[in-house]
Amino acid sequence: MTIDIDLKDSSLNIPNNPKKKAKGIKEENLSPKEKGTKKSKKKKTVILTIVTLLLLGLGFLIYKGYIFSHDFGFRLKPEELLGREEKTLKKDPTGKFTNVLLVGLDTRENSGLLNTDTIIMASYNYETNNITLLSIPRDFHVEVEGEVPWYNRINSIYSTAEQKEEGTGITALQDTVERVTGQEIQYYAIVDFKAFVEIIDTIGGIDINVENSFTDYLYPLGDGYQTISFEAGPQTMDGETALIYSRSRRSLQNNEGSDFARAKRQQKVIIALKDKLLSSESLTNPKTIFGILSSIDGNIRVSEFSTNDIEAGLELLKKFDENSGKTYSFVLDPSVGNYSLVENKSMESGAYAIGPKAGYGNYTDIHEFIHLIMDTPALYEENARVLVYDTGAGYKTVLELTEKINQDYPYLNISFAGTLRDDKEEVIVYSHEDGKNNSTVQEFSKYLKTDLKTAPDYITTNLNGEDVTILVGSNITIEEE
Repeated sequence: MTIDIDLKDSSLNIPNNPKKKAKGIKEENLSPKEKGTKKSKKKKTVILTIVTLLLLGLGFLIYKGYIFSHDFGFRLKPEELLGREEKTLKKDPTGKFTNVLLVGLDTRENSGLLNTDTIIMASYNYETNNITLLSIPRDFHVEVEGEVPWYNRINSIYSTAEQKEEGTGITALQDTVERVTGQEIQYYAIVDFKAFVEIIDTIGGIDINVENSFTDYLYPLGDGYQTISFEAGPQTMDGETALIYSRSRRSLQNNEGSDFARAKRQQKVIIALKDKLLSSESLTNPKTIFGILSSIDGNIRVSEFSTNDIEAGLELLKKFDENSGKTYSFVLDPSVGNYSLVENKSMESGAYAIGPKAGYGNYTDIHEFIHLIMDTPALYEENARVLVYDTGAGYKTVLELTEKINQDYPYLNISFAGTLRDDKEEVIVYSHEDGKNNSTVQEFSKYLKTDLKTAPDYITTNLNGEDVTILVGSNITIEEE
C-alpha cells in the first residue's frame, strides 16, 4: 500500500532548495525537532498500513463469516444489537421448555443414502436446569403423508421428502417428531458423520464409560465389513472411534446389537461431548472455536437463529453448569413405560418394525409418558421395580393404595406383593442397594408422608428381588381426591 505525503507541508520545515529536494536531506543535518517529526511521520505511516491491513482482513472475515453463517442458519437482526432486552431462547407454549431436534445424517460414501439414523429430541427445563434426551429408534414406523397415507421407518422421512423437493426433508421430519412426541420443536440441528468426527477431534476427544464389552463382526466399511471391539470401562475416544461406538448395531453380546442399545450409546456420546465442552476452555479458546467452525462448515445445518439466540444459548450453558444441571436419557423402544407403550410390529415384507401399542399413528399414551419424563425425568429414568407390602394396614387397604399409586404414577413398575406382617405401624420406603434409586425413594417417601428410608430390623432378605420396597403399616392415611 502507498501513502502519499505532501512535501510542501510546512511542518517538515524543508527549505525551498531544488537540489536538496532532489537529493534529499540527510538525517544528521536535521535539527532534533525535525528528526522527531520525521520519525513521527514514519510511525504514522506504519500504523496506517497495519490498520488498513487489519480492516481489509476483518472485511474478508466478515464476508466469509456472512457466507458461512447465512448457509449455516444465522440471521443478523440489527434491532437485537441495539436492544437491551433480556436474551432468551424460543420456548414451548408452556414457557417451561426449549426443545431441540438433533439429527445424525448417514452420508457414507457410495451409499446414496440420506437416512437419519440418529433422531433425538433434547429438552431443557428452565425450572430445574435439567436436560432430557429422548431417542426415537430408526425402526419406529410412522405415517407418511401423501394421497394414500402409509407407514414407514421414521429414519426414511427426511430422505423421502428431500428427494421430492430439496430443502423439505427437515420440515417433514420435524413435523413427524412433533406428532409422535406431542411437543413443539423450537430448533433443529442436522450433523453428518464428517462433522461429528472432526468436532470431537478438535476438542481432544471425549471420555466414555463403556457399559458392556462387545464385538461387531459386521461393521460397515465401504463396500465390505470390518470387525470392531470395545472393552467395558472408561476410555477416551477420538472422533472416528466415537463414531464407530455410536453406529455399531450388529453385536451378539450383552444386547448391544439392537438399535435401542445403539440409541443409548449415541446419547452417551452426546452427553460426553457436552461435558467436554463445559468442563474445558473449549468455548473460550479461539483455536478450538475456529476448528469447530471449520468442521461444521458444509457439514451441519441448523434452524434459523440470531445473535439473541447465540447469547441466550451461551447463558443457558453457563446456567446449566453453575447449577449442576443433570442430563437424563430415554429411548422410545418396547421396554419404555413398563412395556406399555411400544411393541414389535409384523410387516408383510418381514422387516423389523416397532410402533405404538395403541396402533399406528395413535400417540396419545406416548404423549402422556413424554410429558411425565420431561417433568420428573429422574424418577422415570431409574424405572425401579417397586413392590408394596402390607405390614399392618390390612390387605384390602394396601391393595387399594397400590392401585392409587399406579394411577398417580403411570408407566412405572409398581406391584402389590401381599401381606408380610400384620403388627407394624410404620410406613417405610427404602432401596435395596445403597446409592441407587434415590429419586424413587424420595418421591414415594414424600407421597406416603414418611421419613423412614432404611430397611427395618425385621427385614433380613431382599424379599422378592425388587429395587425398592414399600412397607405399609397401620399409620398409613390415604387422602381422598
